[in-house]
Amino acid sequence: MKISKYFLVVILTVLSLFLISCGAQQQTAANEVPAVEKFVSENESPEATELTTKDDFIELTFKVSLPENTPQNENIYIVGSFNDWNPGDENYLLKRNGNIGTVVLNVEKDTEIEYKYTRGNWGTVEKDENDEEIENRKVLADENKIIEDVVASWADIPAEIKTKAQPGEKAVVTFEVTLPSNTPKSDPIYIVGNFNNWDPGQLEMDRNENKATYHLETEVGKRLEYKYTRGNWDTVEKDENGEEISNRVLIVTDTEQLQTDKVASWRDIPPQETSNSSETPEVKNISDEAIENFLSSIPKGDENKEPLKVAIVWHHHQPSYKIPGNLNAEMPWVRAHAINDYPYMADLVDKYLTSGSVTFNITPVLLMQLMDYVNNGAKDKYLELSLKDNLTDKEKEFVKWHFFDINPQFIDSHPRYSELREKRDKNEEFTSQDWLDLKVAWNLYWINIEYINRDAKLRELAEKDKNYTKEDLDYVISKHYELMSQIVEKYKKLWDEGKIELTTTPYYHPILPLLVDMGWPEDAKAQISRGLEYFSKIFGRKPVGMWPSEQAVSSPLVPMFADNNVKWIITDKQILQKAGINTGDPRQLYKPYKVTVDGKSVIVFFRDTDLSDRIGFKYSNMSKENAVKDFLSTLHDIQKMNDNGDMIVTVALDGENAWEHYPNNGNDFRKLFYQALSNDPYIELVTPNEYIESYNIEGELKQLPKGSWVGGSLDTWYGEKEENEGWERLSEARKVLMNNKDKLSDAEFKKALDILYAAEGSDWFWWYGADQDAGNNEVLFDMHFKKLLIQLYRISKVPEDKIPGYLFIANKKPSSATQGNIGKVEITLDGEIDNNEITKSGYFADDDSGVMHREGDLISGFYVGRDNSNIYVAIELKKSLDELAGKPYKLEIYTDAPNAKKLNTKTAYSKTGEDITDLGFALAKRFSFNLQKYPKSHDLYYYNASGTERWMISGKSSKYIAAKNNIVEFKIPFDLLGIKSGDELNLAVVMAFTEKNNSGDVDFAPNSGPVHIMIPKEIGGKLIKTFEDPIGDEDGPGGYTYPKDGAFEPYKGLWDIEWVKVFDNDDSIVFKFKFGEMTNPWGAPKGFSHQLINIYLDTKNGGVTKTYKDGARVSFDKNHPWDYFIKIAGWPSYGQLLATSDGQELPEGVQVEADPGEKIITVIVMKKFIELENNKIYAYFMVGSQDGYGADHYRAVTPKETQWTLGGYPSDAGDFGPYVLDIIVPEGYDQYSILSGYDASKEKYATLIPVEIDF
Repeated sequence: MKISKYFLVVILTVLSLFLISCGAQQQTAANEVPAVEKFVSENESPEATELTTKDDFIELTFKVSLPENTPQNENIYIVGSFNDWNPGDENYLLKRNGNIGTVVLNVEKDTEIEYKYTRGNWGTVEKDENDEEIENRKVLADENKIIEDVVASWADIPAEIKTKAQPGEKAVVTFEVTLPSNTPKSDPIYIVGNFNNWDPGQLEMDRNENKATYHLETEVGKRLEYKYTRGNWDTVEKDENGEEISNRVLIVTDTEQLQTDKVASWRDIPPQETSNSSETPEVKNISDEAIENFLSSIPKGDENKEPLKVAIVWHHHQPSYKIPGNLNAEMPWVRAHAINDYPYMADLVDKYLTSGSVTFNITPVLLMQLMDYVNNGAKDKYLELSLKDNLTDKEKEFVKWHFFDINPQFIDSHPRYSELREKRDKNEEFTSQDWLDLKVAWNLYWINIEYINRDAKLRELAEKDKNYTKEDLDYVISKHYELMSQIVEKYKKLWDEGKIELTTTPYYHPILPLLVDMGWPEDAKAQISRGLEYFSKIFGRKPVGMWPSEQAVSSPLVPMFADNNVKWIITDKQILQKAGINTGDPRQLYKPYKVTVDGKSVIVFFRDTDLSDRIGFKYSNMSKENAVKDFLSTLHDIQKMNDNGDMIVTVALDGENAWEHYPNNGNDFRKLFYQALSNDPYIELVTPNEYIESYNIEGELKQLPKGSWVGGSLDTWYGEKEENEGWERLSEARKVLMNNKDKLSDAEFKKALDILYAAEGSDWFWWYGADQDAGNNEVLFDMHFKKLLIQLYRISKVPEDKIPGYLFIANKKPSSATQGNIGKVEITLDGEIDNNEITKSGYFADDDSGVMHREGDLISGFYVGRDNSNIYVAIELKKSLDELAGKPYKLEIYTDAPNAKKLNTKTAYSKTGEDITDLGFALAKRFSFNLQKYPKSHDLYYYNASGTERWMISGKSSKYIAAKNNIVEFKIPFDLLGIKSGDELNLAVVMAFTEKNNSGDVDFAPNSGPVHIMIPKEIGGKLIKTFEDPIGDEDGPGGYTYPKDGAFEPYKGLWDIEWVKVFDNDDSIVFKFKFGEMTNPWGAPKGFSHQLINIYLDTKNGGVTKTYKDGARVSFDKNHPWDYFIKIAGWPSYGQLLATSDGQELPEGVQVEADPGEKIITVIVMKKFIELENNKIYAYFMVGSQDGYGADHYRAVTPKETQWTLGGYPSDAGDFGPYVLDIIVPEGYDQYSILSGYDASKEKYATLIPVEIDF
């Protein structure tokens, strides 16, 4: 392509203006000479003058008549395609004479321009005579001419109208709105507009079924803009196609006025299909013209450079939900995604991808289960219960809770399904019709909406919504098997046609680096080879690429891949960073590397984490147009750097899990996504193998650092207490298998290896620990893993009574404290709970008592605290000790222990079977106080588990217990518990009745799950500096308020820094933050949910003055640009990050520890990653509210607080008000003044001032 003369002129113009602005600040008459004309007249370059001859440009004179009510002192601007739609560009300011404005533009001949008029911003853009949006004005620059226009009205000033009453009189407007039939019955309806500062959850309407009414007090002559919501912007109304709508507009013309409206659909609920036809609705394809217009609205790439190569890789995976050797599965998720995502993803490529090719990774463990459904008629537990007519009470309980395991939008959009959920939540009795309707609903609405709409019978059932029959259910299930049977052939066809490349994953989706670290390299090799073998069996040929499970890699794996003829693999860019490559340089990031280890090589593609995560997590909250524009705009920016033509961007993510969070299941987004990519001239979709065949691989690495696509580490699968226990139990079972190998036949050993490899799958360890939440399926995942291990023991010929008992009990999620946190307590054993013990301890109420044996519920609740060497437990009883003394009761505490090898599953006095005392963890230690001997004896007896359900006494002492009135206090030393600093343990309290022949546990607490105790690591060094911060200043620039949801209780202190202390030791710089409050309502693995800490360090010359990512909405002092960014949150996957100002991310460079009881977060920055000049640091410390869905995880601030947003956003801030809530400032400065230093008119964020630290 050749560069146009006009394009060169613009480049030279920009360069010229840039140099002028850098050299001097001078006033120009920009309002008199448009930018292009000015350049031509001032530029002295003969070459440029030759390029810009008179014949190349046309002079257009715009003359516009303005409304009479246009403010006389305001400027008028023309805005359009010629200035990137900048509404207040001083170069396009009109000369104004009264209500007539004129401007002359020089534009390239024979181009069509689009334009509008504004008064300086988009809030003052022109509108039509009815105050409605207008289409862009257009004019063809074919000759010199005068264009005369008329502005009818402005967006912020009502058109001049005739009113029935005197303008300014008090008025009442009654809004009556009809709601879609799929509006959830229990949801309130709100009206929101310019009359309530656009707060979406403030003005609740009176609702009666699908009608809602609101009476608004206002004034005659007011122009009202408004919309309807269900309480927040995620539930705002949309049109019948699920698209965004313009604000509704109403002019108040009378003192009493009725306005009737109808909501077509809601943002979070797919629009209802209105067709009653028995014919298959035609799936609408976006026209070529519409796609062309859509692409023209996106900033272009560089026409003089080759299209950017883009490899899109979709990952299809489900873990093994069945025991190898068994036909049926425990859980339904293979079937659920096989009737929704897997066939539809192939359909989309087949129909909407018209240019280029993409890649799909399909795991062997998914294929194995899919083939069982298709070829062998396999079922899963959900399917078996769906088809069963007479459910037992236990089965009904399962169905009642698990047949709502679907994204809430699919429940909310169907009245009957929503009604059944409400009935369940109210604990109402289900009728036989309720059970049948629930079975049909779950099985029907997991089917992709387009498959429902294409099938007349399914569409009829969806419209019917209730009163289903057994025949209806049978038909739905038959469609499941039909859809599942098509999947493999669809992908085979696309592979044969060259539209896709197929790859696979190691056999049961294990974390290969961890298998190697466990000393099982032969397992890693077998998982790779068997995975390729099985995939080839299904698809008839072997893939040349492999997606390592969870993109987890390490150097020892490279020869294993090479030995299996794997040509290429894929992992995350964070691994490339760890290899020492500057991923802030696009030319280093956007290319594959040849990795050679022990003389064997494999090519590695490193995915763009941000672009991949935008599809996975961000775009579901955007309109499909804006989402695709964002994606393509980013690629166009990268394409401009494609100097050699071989740059490739790799986008890789799950192909099944994101879509249920999108409007309409993501179907609309995906269609536009493929159509736009197919027609974009700056992008070429290729597969990794196609790229390898066409280009030389010049990048080389001598190592492949260990890590995965989750934070660049393996922390998600190893490190937390529950995860480590899982690996220990797997290791013990594997050891038994290998020791008993000679006792097994070849067939038995082969089956045993299948079970072992299934247990090595990543998913069990993914869901273990607090860093991930499987919700309603947590226990199911836990028990399936344990069932695999039980089967491994059985096939290894281990007697049933020798199989570890802990495999037969489910892990319970730890209970949250009813109040307070487990902190450091000054323990006084006196049988009384003093104020220090109350305020420094966490309290756990026994709200839901277990089955009582004799005298009822005896435990009221208990406090838990600690000091440097003891755990403190103070138990409140519902009866006094005088009443219980001499009676056969024992008050007992049970715990586990980090390194215990012998574990029991039952308490000392537990019943068996369904009456077992289920504490939710395996038991290692028991501490017992015998009330029958009280008050003569105050001894505490302590026991160790035998591993055979017996308890072995290890000692007793009276110095660890005190009892008085109804309080029993325990002080248990760390050494008796088998713990030390940095360890974790679970704890529960039990009251046992010990009468001979009639014993049993009568009460235990907590009932929902154990108390989880973390003993913080002691980390410090030499104290360098302490920064004190005012108490109660967590309100940003002043006036910010807490969100409304109960998760933010106590509504103070959560973001209030009290002090920051800086320590120095040999290996690290340590920052300790003390907060006013610290809670963990969302179970963050680090023990704190709310705090988002950002630290920016200026340690050397250079650096930048804007934030690492958009989110905080602040800037930094130009005299102290930052060099290093540290991000801290309770979730290590994104809240444990060290990054450099040039874009390198080093997650291993920082560690996070927390002491929730003391409300302290400790940030450890490893010195080896920090370049420190002059032994001095200038530091910025700031805190925001952590929001997993916010920009850079900052919670948004809105004018008025809502359930999930902070309130108090300044009215003058535009998009430039800070989301930062508290900062540390130097002496002599004030937080409120600093954070109020934004200027929306200049598009300027508040500038922070650093504090100084000398080492």
